[in-house]
Amino acid sequence: MYLVVARYTDDAERKRIDYAIERWKAVAGVEKPDGVPILFKGEDAKGFVEDLYSRLSRESVSVYSLNDVPFEIEKDEMVIETVLEGDLGTIRKFLGFIMAKQKGVLITETELERTYEVSTRKGKANVAINLTDVGRLRIIISGYGDALRLIHEKIESEIRYFKEV
Repeated sequence: MYLVVARYTDDAERKRIDYAIERWKAVAGVEKPDGVPILFKGEDAKGFVEDLYSRLSRESVSVYSLNDVPFEIEKDEMVIETVLEGDLGTIRKFLGFIMAKQKGVLITETELERTYEVSTRKGKANVAINLTDVGRLRIIISGYGDALRLIHEKIESEIRYFKEV
């Protein structure tokens, strides 16, 4: 059994966590515990639990021993490389349009590269777009799980359409 703490900053992130719990409930017995989760890091856990017992019914308190488990899960990457013909200004606007369509949020921008965060119902990923002066395009999509494949398919589809027109 693992205690997983997933912090969130807004209601949308909380809903994504709830959705993941629902998906994994039947598969792995994942549940969101009732009550107040408490991580006790001190020396006198027994004294703390005794204090809780004095304030609540004993049946209302559960205590588990935990160890920190560092999962070594590397980010996956998917790459799209192609050459786009045409005016670089138009190509840049088109790439911005693709990111806007995917609701991408610009994270960083340099002269050579723009990096966006794209959130989908499958998760979120970072999309780094590099366009050279000769129209050579390199897009690196990095993240975890199904979000990568979904974002890769959508961007690749848009680029194929652009090349056909």
